[in-house]
Amino acid sequence: MTSLAAIASPIAAQRARCALGAAVVLALAVAAADVAAQPQSQHSPSFGMDAGGQCVARSGATLAQAWQYVFAYQGDCENGLAQGEGRAQWQPRSPGHAEPIVWQGRFDRGIFLSRTAVLAARPLADSQVLLDLGPLADSEGKGGRLWVQAALDGRQPADACAPVALHVLVDIHSALGSEQVARQWLQAALRHWQLACTSAKPTAVQGLVRLMLHQGFELAVDADGHLPVPVVRASASLQGRELLFQQYSNNASAQQQRNAGQPEQRKEYSANAQRLQAMVRKYGAQRVLDLPTLDKSLPHLRGQVVLVGVRPERVLSRKKATVRTAHRDGWDNTAAVVEGPEIAQWGKDSRVLAVKVLGRSTDVRTQDQAILQLLGSARCSEVDCEDYLLMPGGQWAQDRALP
Repeated sequence: MTSLAAIASPIAAQRARCALGAAVVLALAVAAADVAAQPQSQHSPSFGMDAGGQCVARSGATLAQAWQYVFAYQGDCENGLAQGEGRAQWQPRSPGHAEPIVWQGRFDRGIFLSRTAVLAARPLADSQVLLDLGPLADSEGKGGRLWVQAALDGRQPADACAPVALHVLVDIHSALGSEQVARQWLQAALRHWQLACTSAKPTAVQGLVRLMLHQGFELAVDADGHLPVPVVRASASLQGRELLFQQYSNNASAQQQRNAGQPEQRKEYSANAQRLQAMVRKYGAQRVLDLPTLDKSLPHLRGQVVLVGVRPERVLSRKKATVRTAHRDGWDNTAAVVEGPEIAQWGKDSRVLAVKVLGRSTDVRTQDQAILQLLGSARCSEVDCEDYLLMPGGQWAQDRALP
């Protein structure tokens, strides 16, 4: 005969199994409700935006993990990206009282502008960005712009004062084939970066930093977030007052040297030399100079007839004008006064002048500038007078004795 205890045992076991199953279902339901209540991606809807809208602030991989942080953004938004004034916050999901990570201030294209010197930003590939540190200009106010390549790393925003590379964009009028010009642009970029970062107490930059020199009117990124090939590549430390290059290459200079050996280029250079020689014979000139060299050597050149390539600058009277050198191998700002009746017929074109060196000006408008008596001139077809001054071998006639 079966005992009551034996009958009760299976019934109790069955009831225990049912109770356990109900508990598991209830736990799963609670967990599902908790997950549904939490944001399912890094970028939760922005406060103050339309229902269902989202606004993104770009961050490094550490903050981009949805299972570690709850993201929220409040502020201006454009095309789904933080733009203008805003506040991005990453709240850790871990238990306890961990402080949230907050970026508050200006955003551009979802990128936080953590330094006041930064004007704008552009995204790049591999969690990196370009930060705009503003314009660079030569002595004539022409030039380009300094962009800093920086990384979105860890929990910090990209910092222009902790650069991966400096990118200098210069316009097409800058002669980057000249090593002096190219290196002066890079040196100007160093000074500009140091000025922007000194007052901001920048992160110490250890080791070498890449420097890139681009030519054009815009530093455009391709569809994959990559920058174009630069004209000049270099690497140097940003710690000192002067750049000491560890690596340096200039594609424009190399190409200019390669072109100098081409038959068509040799023919063109030879024609330039013939034009210059015709002016030598016509005016009895002894040297061809640029204005900086003439200005420095003026005491020794007084009374001599020389040729010099210039750009007209300012008309002082019908017979007097100030000029600057046509081909500038650098940022030199030397000016001179030219006197002669032919000036009344000049336009804005660059010219090669045959002049007699007189002395220095005492006029308050042109104090200490060289005074040159104009004997004659020839209009250049190029703004830098390349058609007269670029000699065989690809060398500029900046200080050359003439037969």
